[in-house]
Amino acid sequence: MRLDLVLLAVLSVQGPHRSPRDTLRLLAVGDINLGRRLAKDHLEKGDTLFPFREVMDSLGTGDLLFGNLESPIAPDSHTVESAGIKFTAPTLAATALARAGFRIVSTANNHAWDGGPDGVVETMERLSEQGIRFVGSGFGRAMAEQPVILERRGWRIGFFAVTRAWNPAPDDFYGHPGARYIAWGDPGWLYPAIRALKASGRVDLIVVSVHGGTEYREEPSPSHLRFLEGLVDAGADVVLAHHPHVLQRIIYRNGAPIVESLGNFVFSQDRPWTRLGAILRITVAPDHTMAVTAIPVRAGYQVTFADSAAADSVRTRLGLPLSPRTTRR
Repeated sequence: MRLDLVLLAVLSVQGPHRSPRDTLRLLAVGDINLGRRLAKDHLEKGDTLFPFREVMDSLGTGDLLFGNLESPIAPDSHTVESAGIKFTAPTLAATALARAGFRIVSTANNHAWDGGPDGVVETMERLSEQGIRFVGSGFGRAMAEQPVILERRGWRIGFFAVTRAWNPAPDDFYGHPGARYIAWGDPGWLYPAIRALKASGRVDLIVVSVHGGTEYREEPSPSHLRFLEGLVDAGADVVLAHHPHVLQRIIYRNGAPIVESLGNFVFSQDRPWTRLGAILRITVAPDHTMAVTAIPVRAGYQVTFADSAAADSVRTRLGLPLSPRTTRR
């Protein structure tokens, strides 16, 4: 185990800290799969900008860009037996993410084991080499469940990432070897961890990424929604969910936005509504007032902007008003 990677996974902010005085612009996108067909082909040819080229300027408008990395970065030789389709992305996938501006990604999802334990480790190493923080995986469960804290514009932002879907063992995650590397969305540890981080004074904002729910559903099940709402009750300021592969609405609980599903980003599927996505923009003022807007996109092996009826559909599915909604958190 490389000590430098372990130290990189959790950043401790020490010393006196004053309240943020600048506005924070957080950008978030949904599922990113760089291990399939055209996106993978271009990476193998050295074209690291292909998946993001058309939307690069917009990705660069925030202070922090977050996404869910759905494909381990590992050679195909690492692929192991797993239920369903398996994805593994070339080494240059980490370079592509860095060039697109990603500074932190979730590595907790149902495809995290597609490259086996070696794939999990290699993904963390390749991301670290490119200066990209990962959250939701680690060299041991304790590290996987730790928050990652980043500082931008005087804001200390704490990220948790968990999955509630697991292809190799959908009914027995803790009985699978992957439980030693990936964080599971168990409220028994997660809610107290959020409360503890909130009470510690180490962060100004807590963001929780959740990979779960039912694929292709228009809305979450009541039990999944209760889990997401429980994150806010525990102290989360922003909840970003994904896995259904379609956009679902943004709701608010005690002023905190819960994105029920960010849908796809770099991901190509046949169903029409899976091809709509968004670059979500969360603007947080120094007084913790939040405004949420979105840049509509068409998801695919290469992300492009959506316009006209498609853009209207994106906003409708997210439940966004014509003007940004502002809440106080």
